[in-house]
Amino acid sequence: MLWQLKRISTNEALNEAGKLPENWETIFGLSGLETAQLNDLSWLGENYADMGWFEVEGDLPVAATPEELAWETAKQRLRDSDWSMLPDVPMTSGEKNQWVEYRRQLREIRLHPDFPNMAWPSKPE
Repeated sequence: MLWQLKRISTNEALNEAGKLPENWETIFGLSGLETAQLNDLSWLGENYADMGWFEVEGDLPVAATPEELAWETAKQRLRDSDWSMLPDVPMTSGEKNQWVEYRRQLREIRLHPDFPNMAWPSKPE
């Protein structure tokens, strides 16, 4: 089963369907959260009041090339670091800037001259 972030009022998909990261509970800062509670993110604040994660049918496409595999890896690393962009994450502006830069590098990984055989950006500590 795959998950997709959707706008509740219109059912508009806000991202590509994918698997929840293994650490999804820590991304939201809650342990023991039931996946059923993900279909309404209003508890995260006003900016998330019309969003929710929903299970969708389908399978992840099988990546046939090294480029596709590398891009899927970059997207998973972006999903795994989504928590760092939440407004209430306690970190300094310097730490936030490191995460912003890390995520920028992941989004632009296909522009790297050695893609897909490049060194991956280092995740901030």
